[in-house]
Formats: sequence, C-alpha cells, structure tokens
Amino acid sequence: MTGPLRIRSGKSGEATTAVGSMLRGSLRRGALLLAASLVLVALAAACAREHPLDTLAPAGPDAAEINSLFYPVLGVAIVVFFLVQGAIVYLVVRYRRRQAGADGSSQSQGPDSAASDDGDDGDDGDDEYPLQVHGNLRLELAWTIIPTIVLAVISVFTLTTLVKLEEVSAAPDDLRVTVVGQQWWWEFQYHLDGNTSTPPDIVTANEMVMPVGVQVPLEITSRDVIHSFWIPRLNGKRDAVPGRTHPWVIEADRPGRYGGQCTEFCGLSHAYMRMYAVAVTLEEFDEWVARQLEPAVPLLEGEAGYEGQQIFLANCANCHVVNGVSDTNLDGLPDEPGIYGGGNQITSSLVSGAAPNLTHLLSRTTFAGSVFDLYENRAKYLRYNSVADRGKLNRGELDAWIRNAPARKANAPDDSRGMPSFPGLSDSEVSDLIDYLATLQ
Repeated sequence: MTGPLRIRSGKSGEATTAVGSMLRGSLRRGALLLAASLVLVALAAACAREHPLDTLAPAGPDAAEINSLFYPVLGVAIVVFFLVQGAIVYLVVRYRRRQAGADGSSQSQGPDSAASDDGDDGDDGDDEYPLQVHGNLRLELAWTIIPTIVLAVISVFTLTTLVKLEEVSAAPDDLRVTVVGQQWWWEFQYHLDGNTSTPPDIVTANEMVMPVGVQVPLEITSRDVIHSFWIPRLNGKRDAVPGRTHPWVIEADRPGRYGGQCTEFCGLSHAYMRMYAVAVTLEEFDEWVARQLEPAVPLLEGEAGYEGQQIFLANCANCHVVNGVSDTNLDGLPDEPGIYGGGNQITSSLVSGAAPNLTHLLSRTTFAGSVFDLYENRAKYLRYNSVADRGKLNRGELDAWIRNAPARKANAPDDSRGMPSFPGLSDSEVSDLIDYLATLQ
C-alpha cells in the first residue's frame, strides 16, 4: 500500500502550499464574518423600541425572585463555558494536524511538536497522538461528581424559587383575573369578589389594569390553541391551555406600563399577540373599576354617533360585545358581563368567535392584540385614566383596520380566526362607525 500523495519540492509544491494558505485564510475570514453577522443579527433581534420585553429590569417581587436566581446560575454557566471551551481550544492547538514542508519533511504547526515520520512508511505521520489514557478512576470520579454537585445546588435554589412564585398571599375574596388567550389577542375577565366560578364583573382586552403593591391571582386558560402568558418585568411565563386553567400571580411594586408577549407559537400572528399590564395607584384603580362597571347607553336617533351605532349593530355585534347595546347571543336582551358565564359561545367557542369587548374601548391605549396605538399622542399621557379625555384618536389606523384587518395583521377570518375585512362599507360609513367607537369611553 502506498502512502499519501505529497508534492515534496519544486515550484509546484510551493504553489500548492501557497494556495492552501490562501484557502485557509479565506476560510478564517469567512468564519469571522459569519460570527460577526450572527452577533449583529442577535443584537438587532433584541432591540424593540416600540415593544421592549426587558427581562433584566424587574418591577415586581416575583420578577425580582427570578432575577435573584438568574444571575448566579448565569455566573456558573459562564465559568463552565470557559472551562470547557478553554479545554477544547487547548487540545485543538496542542494536537492539531501537521503539514508536510516543501522538502518533504513533516513540520508541526505547534511550537512544541516534533517530527516523527518521514511519510514513506504508509502511515499518516502528520498527527502527534496524545498519551492514550483509559480507566483513570480519579478523572472519571471528578467529572461525574463535580457536575452532579453543581446541578444539585442549582436545583435546590431553583425549586425554592418556584415554590415562592406559586405562593398566593391574596385573600379568597380579593380581586382575581381570568386571563383568556385566543388567536391572536388576550382577554381579561375581572372577578372583584375573587369568585371565578361566577360571571366576571368587568371584561376588557389587551391591557390588564392592576393596582400597585397588590398581588393579583390569575387563572390562565385559552379558547382555541395553546398560548403562553408572559410579562417579563412582573413574573415568568405560564401556558394557556384550552380546557384547563393554570393558576399564576402577578404584582407590580411601582406604577408603569409593562409589555408582554405570547411565547407559545400559535399560528399566523403569534408574533403580534401582545399585551400590557398597566400598574396604577390604588386610587386610580378604583376610579378605573367604577368606570368599567358602567354599561354603554344606546344612542337615540339624532344623537352624535347614532348612524355609526346602527352600522356597528349590523356588521360588528355578532362578535363584539358592547355591554348595554349589543346582543351577541340573540336572546333579545342587551349584553352584560353575565354572557361570559355558562355554555355560550363567548366562553366555550374553540375558535375566535368571541371578539374583544368594546364597551370601554377608548379607556385603552392599544387595539388588535396591542399591535396598534389607539391614540396618536400616547407618549404624552400622564395618567392612564385620562387617555379617553386627552388622547387624539388614531382615526387613520382604525380606518385601515376596519376596511381590511387581514392586511394589517395576518389572520384567518374564513376559518373564524380573526377579524374579516369590510370592503362593502363606504367611506362615510366607516367614518360614522369610528364616530360611534369614539363614544365608547
């Protein structure tokens, strides 16, 4: 058997060596460029000025508990990473493959390597093999016991944190909120007396308003597919599963508007299934509750917005609820929060036949799964409860949404998942409809 073919000398050997060096240089530059590109992509993906999900700035005790666990575990992971990668780099450099020189001799790429083969005995003498060690009991015990101890310590702290996150200090008759996920928005049903087995007192969408310094127990579920509820500055994530209810708690220790996101892939607009937790003072929360408890008053002919109300009832009220005005279950009575209890379509539908409750639409700052701003000057607000009075309604965005919602946010209206388009509405009818929505404060 002949040995590997080598060009030992002459210009051809020098040319081959030069070409090889050029190829290796190109590969190294390409690898560096690829690594830099991946880092830039990762950094760009982490930037979201309009909807930041800041996991490292806790605004509540539960998120602070998670952070207290995260940083030590991160430190251990960094140490382990550099130890493992350092060992790999050392072995790659120390025992890397050698190249044949122009004169045919075997030359090591490492400074401490020695030529041990002339390349003519049929063996590949370009490798310097390390000492082969088998059955080293001390090494095997070390790399088994040490990781086990590290993981055991991390597990103890992890389980302790999980137990703390499950603790509920709220009394049974304190506020509780049922969180309902569906394609592709979030609904919040408020039970002011803490009894989630009865119909809610308040139903809203996209923005969960809560008092500062008060633990709010949640019951998380879904109407269609599996979603996952996550507001990182206030707590970890919890799955929303159809037919099941998962308990969770949330608390903010300072006023603010905290962004959240569905984190379980759930279809076309998963990336646009957002929500906000709005933490306000206890006084502001009581003010908000009092306003939300008031039903809408049907407009009479001749009143501003009446024409739009009729358009709403003819085109939108099959899915959207306006307490005191709409009749989604066609029982001849105006809707009220009680419609969200029992076996009607609002609670039991497996698809998005239930749309956001619009009774107090203008008390929110976003719509369509918190993707679009309801007001043009949201950044100027000082108090959440003043948005309906001080806000400049974003009529252009509402107009585009009503005309062709699927073009603004991907959905499947033909499969009863999402809002359909209304090409049959004239410009004046759309304008009248927006005028009516402007009355839902």
